[in-house]
Amino acid sequence: MPSEVDPANIQGSIWPRLPRYYESFLFFKMKDLDDDDYYTAFKEHLKRLVDDGKITTGSKCKEYFERHDGVNEARERVDTRPEDRETFNAINITFSGKGMNRLLGGYDSLKTQDKLHEKGMYQDMVNEGPDETESLAPEYRPPPNWSAKNDDWRCDGMFIVGAQREDELEATVKDLKSYFHIAEDHTVDAKEASAQITLIKKGHVRNADGKAQRRLIPDEKDPSKKRLENLRGKEHFGFEDHISQPSIEGLDPPPKEGEPPAIPPGLIFLKRRGDNTTSPDWAKDGSMLVFREIEEKVHDFNDFVKSESAKMDTFNDGTGEKLAAHMIGRWKNGSPVELDSENSVAQHPFANNFEYKNKYSNPREIKCPIAAHIRKMRPRADLYISKDGGEVSAQTNYWNNTNLILRRSVTFGPEVQPGEEKLKPSERPKRGIYFMCYQGDFRNGFNFLTSRWASNQVFSGKQGWEMVPGQDPIVSQRNLSQHPEPTFGIYDGDKPNVLKMGYLPWIDQRGGEYFFTPSIEALRGKLVAELE
Repeated sequence: MPSEVDPANIQGSIWPRLPRYYESFLFFKMKDLDDDDYYTAFKEHLKRLVDDGKITTGSKCKEYFERHDGVNEARERVDTRPEDRETFNAINITFSGKGMNRLLGGYDSLKTQDKLHEKGMYQDMVNEGPDETESLAPEYRPPPNWSAKNDDWRCDGMFIVGAQREDELEATVKDLKSYFHIAEDHTVDAKEASAQITLIKKGHVRNADGKAQRRLIPDEKDPSKKRLENLRGKEHFGFEDHISQPSIEGLDPPPKEGEPPAIPPGLIFLKRRGDNTTSPDWAKDGSMLVFREIEEKVHDFNDFVKSESAKMDTFNDGTGEKLAAHMIGRWKNGSPVELDSENSVAQHPFANNFEYKNKYSNPREIKCPIAAHIRKMRPRADLYISKDGGEVSAQTNYWNNTNLILRRSVTFGPEVQPGEEKLKPSERPKRGIYFMCYQGDFRNGFNFLTSRWASNQVFSGKQGWEMVPGQDPIVSQRNLSQHPEPTFGIYDGDKPNVLKMGYLPWIDQRGGEYFFTPSIEALRGKLVAELE
């Protein structure tokens, strides 16, 4: 099927993704140098950045991946030494609701009806969602005693910069700053600067410098042999990430037999088939971006699964890895527990051609717990109920599953070091994920997945169950402080077992922001229209 979306008109961080080992996120505020409320200098600098071809498009990223046989993200997992990487430096730009309001002279000009973008993550996730102000990092919340009606503390946008090597990342950041006349020391308020960098976050894939100590693990092709574990593509708990991404019609290869069908492009890109928003024509091929900082407390997670599994009959493996796999829904090597419920040696690594056993079947036959992270985030045929209680295939019923996101996360922080578990929690280095995802609208995507599915203890129903399925053990949060402690329902052999998760002490959701990532045409046209 020909693509409705032109890869040359979209920013590469949306699709196919930025090729990068290192990534920086520069939050900025625009400066109105002429006091005309039009931010003319910023628009002039932005136009020059775009006209000079500095915004990395989807087509540029696609060409890179095709040279390296890595369009399929699940295959691109082998660690490569920095000196062996092809140079590829990337810049993308995205705007908060506040930033769009300033660029267009009023948020109504966007008319996406995405009120969550206008309000921002803080207002959405604190006022209506599960976030609590005191748990957020200071950079993602208003200063003390700040007026609730004043959102000037929020950023206007964010530059996304990626590179294969750390020195090239810094050089690209320096080049980007020069376009907006931002001083090398971004804290210096240069008079000619049209933007001020207010916050910088730096991420990198694991073992980006090629120096990490890696474990010997069973080889997938011959489990009797050992190989060094590849850390690239894994998050800090040790699990493969970004495996089951939705396939976009016309952009991605057709799904293989048994895999979820491709989705219409409008679930990710505005003004395309499947988009139910009322976005203006100029917003075509733009997409809504979530940026959220999530701290992962590896020792707390490992302690929990090890101690809890020791109390169980069929999960007492001495390590907790089997219980951890059932909480995630996949083994650390990427094999889904729905296909390999008893064996952590990769039998189906990165497999995506499966359905979950229907919830109306004998509950003791269910392999993947209903509250497992990947099942909560992409429930497949769980969403469909047959009239006679039989099995339902998502192959013929996926047409109404629109709560999908494209994940583009990157890890941050150092590798776990020996002896670190003996340190006080406050003394341990911080590590985790800068979680990012694209969708057509926040309410149907990130907000829905977080508030309605992850944090809902019932989720797809409890018919046929002897226990409540429970909450997502990775990303769920209490919606209100008076809500009960999160639980996780799992069968220990034939016995129903409910694990109390103690408000997930292994995850800190630190906050973030909502953004709109415009197309190249919009960056050249509507967003700088006053310059014509």
